[in-house]
Amino acid sequence: MIERLTVSEYDIARVRGLYSTIGSGTAYLEGALAPVQPQSVVGALIATLRQSPAPAGARTTRSKRAASSIVAARAAFSDIVGARTSDVVLGGNVADLTVRLAVSLSADWQLGDEIVLSRYDGDAAVLAWRRVAHEKGVIVRWAEVDLESGEVPAWQYRRLIGPRTRLVTVALGNPTTGALPDLSEITALAHKRGAMVVVDAGVAVNHVPLDLADLDVDVLLLSATAIGGPSVAAFATRPGLLEEIVPDSVRPASRAFEPGTLPIELLEGVVAAVDHLADLDSTATGTRRERLLWSVTAAGEHTAGLYATLDKGLRQIPGVTVLGSSVDRLPVLAFTVDGRTAEEVGDALNSKRIAVWTGSVGLSELARSFGLDEVGGAVHVGLMPYSNTAEVTRLLDALNSLVRP
Repeated sequence: MIERLTVSEYDIARVRGLYSTIGSGTAYLEGALAPVQPQSVVGALIATLRQSPAPAGARTTRSKRAASSIVAARAAFSDIVGARTSDVVLGGNVADLTVRLAVSLSADWQLGDEIVLSRYDGDAAVLAWRRVAHEKGVIVRWAEVDLESGEVPAWQYRRLIGPRTRLVTVALGNPTTGALPDLSEITALAHKRGAMVVVDAGVAVNHVPLDLADLDVDVLLLSATAIGGPSVAAFATRPGLLEEIVPDSVRPASRAFEPGTLPIELLEGVVAAVDHLADLDSTATGTRRERLLWSVTAAGEHTAGLYATLDKGLRQIPGVTVLGSSVDRLPVLAFTVDGRTAEEVGDALNSKRIAVWTGSVGLSELARSFGLDEVGGAVHVGLMPYSNTAEVTRLLDALNSLVRP
C-alpha cells in the first residue's frame, strides 16, 4: 500500500460541518455502503439540473457544457489514483464497467485458459467473469477466505496462478471485514505468469491514498458513491492497456468502453465529491492530486483511531461476534448478535437514531463462506471521514443495552 504521510491534526468538527444531513442527530455509521453526501455534492447536482443538461456532441451551449463535464469528471477520477486522464473510463456503475471489461479482456482467451476469482469479489464481478469464462471454456479457480482472520491469504495464489492464468481479480476494500490483501505479492505472482490483475478499490478510497503505479495493477475500479458522490463509476488502467485491447480505429480508446450516453447530469457531482475529499484537511496544499494524498491520509488516521475503539468495544460485548480479526484493517466491519437477526438489530439501533447497514452488500460468496444466511445475516458498520467518537460510543452503548436489558 501507499506509505502514509505526516499530517496535521484532523479537524473533525470542520469536516462534519460540510454535511448538512449530519446535524439531524442521527449517527450515520453505514460507511461507504450508504454514505452521507456532502453539501457541495448536493449543490453541484442541483446546479447542473437547473441548467437543463444536454448530451455532449453538439455545438449548443448546453452540449458543450456537458462535454466539459465529462473531461472534468475523468480528470477527477484520475487524480484519485494518479492515472493519466486518457487511461480513465467513465460509466454508470462498477457492475456495468466490469461487464465491458470482461468482454474486451476475454477476446483472445482460449479453451483451457484459467482465471482466478476471490470469495471477496462482489456478485456483479463474479457474474461477469464467470459468464465470459463459460463462453470461452475458461477454468475458474477460487481464492478462499480464512474464516478466523477474515482474509484471503496471499500464499494460496502460488498454487492458483499458473502458466495458463489470464486474469486475477482482487478486492482491495471489502466492506464486510475490511481486510487488506497482500496486493504486492499477488500482483507479482500474476504478472510473472503474464496474467492481468483487476482490482476493485471498494471502500479503501476513503481511508488509504491510492497510486496506480505503486499498486502495480492493470485495472483499478472506482465508484464515486463510495465517497459520497453520485452513481458514477470509473476504471483506470496502466498506461497503454486501453490501446492494446481496443481496435486501432477507435480514438480515444476510452470511448470504446464508455456507454453511448454518460449520466451527464451527475458528472459535476463527481468533481464536487473528489474536491471535497481533497479538502478534508484544510491545511493540505498543492494540486488536487497532492491534496488528495494529504487529506485521505489524514482521514485514514482519524478513522483508524475510531476503529480501534469500535472493534475493541464490540468484541467485549457478550453475544456479539465480529467477523474476522482486528489486525491491519480498514475501518469497516460486520458482526452478528446471538439470538437476533441483522434486521432485528438494525431496527433496535434505528429506534435510537443509529444507522447501520443490514441490507444486501452484494457479496454472496463471502456470505456463504461465513454462513451468514444461517444466522440471519450480519450488521455492517463503516466509519467515514465524518464519523466521530460520540457516534462510536452511542453504538457501543446501544448494543450493550440490547444484549443486557
